[in-house]
Amino acid sequence: MLEPLSNQPVVIRDHLGVDLLLNLNAISRLSPFMHTEHTLGSAAKAAAVPASSLAYWVQRFLTARLLETTRVVPRAGKPIPHYRAISSEFHIPFDAMPPGRRDEFLLRGRKFAFEQFIAASNAAAASAFAETGLRIFASPERGVELTVIEPSSDIADHRADRTTEWWGACNLTEAEAAELQQALKGLQERFGRDHTRTTGVRNRPTTPACRSR
Repeated sequence: MLEPLSNQPVVIRDHLGVDLLLNLNAISRLSPFMHTEHTLGSAAKAAAVPASSLAYWVQRFLTARLLETTRVVPRAGKPIPHYRAISSEFHIPFDAMPPGRRDEFLLRGRKFAFEQFIAASNAAAASAFAETGLRIFASPERGVELTVIEPSSDIADHRADRTTEWWGACNLTEAEAAELQQALKGLQERFGRDHTRTTGVRNRPTTPACRSR
């Protein structure tokens, strides 16, 4: 009888495993096996990829010891192997990542989030500020300031979307940065949603980072 899949985190330091787990395409192919036992065919269906393509990844997962063969079912012709990940959770220490890979991986994830945020902001601004424009004015201190003109209250009150925009920088003390971080974390916990991409990889938001002056 097959034992339940372990939920104990497995720390991966071997470069073969690290390289695979830092590859979002590889993670999406490993995902079905991290939930339950699969044949090549059933895992391909769950991952929505061709079995011929998944076969390549399965061999790499086996070589990296992220995957194990749980049983082989005899049949007329070629036996059918069943596979499962060695755990439902993997940890990769940052010091186990090759030089530059950590920053590359984090940048790729943040870039996707920023691109989605910017696209949504542009679409909202096009609607919310359609009757307004940009404001360029002499700064009370020096130089000029540029911001988006807020719509009048009577227009804003009748809009289905609630949008505001401000371009600037905040210089915070340590205490203010800590307070802002907690406030942002509270908003994340209240309004945040898990987002599953077409790759099947779910990204959970992390605590916002604030830097004080």
